[in-house]
Parts: sequence; C-alpha cells; structure tokens
Amino acid sequence: MKKLLGFILHAALLSALVPSHAQEPPSKILTIVVPTTPGTGSDIAARLMAPKLSQALGQAVVVENRTGASGTIGIGAVAKAAPDGNTILFVPNTMAMISSLYTNLTWDPVHDFAPVVRIGKMLVAAVVNPALPVETIGDFVALAKKKPGQLNYGTPGTGTPHHLRTEQLRQITDMDVVHIPYKGSAGAVTDLIGGQVQFALFPLHSVLSMTASGKLKMLATTGDTRSQWTPNVPTFRESGIAGLNNYDWLGVFVPRATPQKTVDRLSRKLLALLDDPDIRKELLARGIIPTPGGPSELATLLSSELDEWRHVIKTAHISAE
Repeated sequence: MKKLLGFILHAALLSALVPSHAQEPPSKILTIVVPTTPGTGSDIAARLMAPKLSQALGQAVVVENRTGASGTIGIGAVAKAAPDGNTILFVPNTMAMISSLYTNLTWDPVHDFAPVVRIGKMLVAAVVNPALPVETIGDFVALAKKKPGQLNYGTPGTGTPHHLRTEQLRQITDMDVVHIPYKGSAGAVTDLIGGQVQFALFPLHSVLSMTASGKLKMLATTGDTRSQWTPNVPTFRESGIAGLNNYDWLGVFVPRATPQKTVDRLSRKLLALLDDPDIRKELLARGIIPTPGGPSELATLLSSELDEWRHVIKTAHISAE
C-alpha cells in the first residue's frame, strides 16, 4: 500500500512539473466572416489570403459567407463575436453605406468595430445595352435628359454600392433615370443584356468578358486615370463628370473590444501578406488593386465615406426598410 501511495505521489509530482503550455488546448480556429456572396471582391480576397494567413498565425483559418440584408447579418455577427481575434470581418464599402440606410441596426460601424487593415480597391464601369444609341457616358446623360423617366438602370438591390453610386451620378448630372432593383447581380446583368434595363454600374472585372464579347458596351470607368485593363475607355473625370466616388474598397475589422496587441498582431500579419508578390499578383488578376494600409488609414477611409454616402442617401431619400 505504501508503494502504491508513493507511486501516486511521484506521478502527481511529475505532472505538476510538466510546463503548463503542454496542457493548453490547440489554438482556436480563426473565422473570416464575409458578408457577401461567393465570387465578390471581399470573398475573393479572403479566400486568397486565408491559407497564408493560417501559416503566418499557426492556426487553422476558415472563410464563412454570412449573407443577407445587404450585408447587415454578417457584419452584425462579427460585432457580437468574442473579441479574441478569432473572428474577423472582410468587408467591402457597404460597411460605410448601410449604416445610413437602416434605422434598426444592432451595430455601429465606428463604435462596434476596430479597423485592422485596408486591403485594396476596385474600379467601377458604366455599361449599357449595345442597342442603346450612345457611345459615351456624356451621350447617355444627354439621352436620359431628353427622355426623363424613360430609361432604367439595374442593380443587385436597394442600398448596394451599384445603387448608391448611380444615385450619386444622377445627383451630379441631374439626369432622370428609374431604379430597377434585383435580388443579386445575375438578374440585373441578364436583363441589361436582354434590354429590359438600359444602364448599370458594375465592378469593372465583372463585366470585362461581356463587353469583350459585345454583349454589353462600356462607356466609362472610375479612377484617376484609364485602367490597365481598359486603356481605350475614358474615365468619368476625363468625360467631364467630376465628384463621382471612384472606388469600391475592401477592409478588415474585428470587434471593438479586441485587445490592441491582438489588433496590432493581425494588422502586421495581414500587411505582410499584402506585400507578398504572389498575393498582389492574384488580387490584381481579379481586379482588386492592392492599397495596403493600417488601422488609422482604414479608420480615415471609413469616416470620410460615412459622410459621403450619408449625404447621397439623404438627398435621394433612400431607405432600405
């Protein structure tokens, strides 16, 4: 009996001497929440960066699309997540738009989130049905003024970047066009090709193949200069239209209560990935122009666009409810 007790005490002593980290459970899975559908800019960026982020952090990383209500569902899920750095949000500029569209949101883009990294930006193209007798964006504006209320523009839904930027264009040019909202991009593109709607603003890369095949006609793109993908297409500014928001953008956020050291670590790791030539090449190939920036740069961008889109929404009397 004494030998047995001695063995038990010896075993207990040995277990007490084992370093505590050996008894810790494996690292939690890091979840990247994307509030948009597969194939969108934020989804593309998340899935490109997830494998290398997993290597950099030494933990498993998964991408989860949580869509619905213009992105409010996925964004809200991250706002309520544990602030431990294991739930992060890859989100487009809808973050700056929908907070002015909905009055009953359970989250605030500034008070409930900590900015981590600005990823990049995406150009936008003005496209029309080829049968429309216009060759430039100026031609389209003139035709819309000549036929007030007779031309339609399609979008993936009320409050989407496509909708708000077209409303901004309408306010700048004072043209009278009718909004036709769809439930997603597919229906809007199909009806634009079919002639049920005449005009749309879409991410440049999403319509390149359709303009190349003649299914759509591209009139202008956003940007300070002509894009590397469409050197023969003028910009809005070049066409005499100033003041239009130039880019969709992508950013990374975490819940506001996340410890600063955790935010800083995530920011360093993600910025290092955005400096990786392979990732930059892959992003560019998909129309995402890398513009890496830290928390302060993303916070400044969000603040300025909150003001910009709030003005557009108020002026157009847009509501998503």
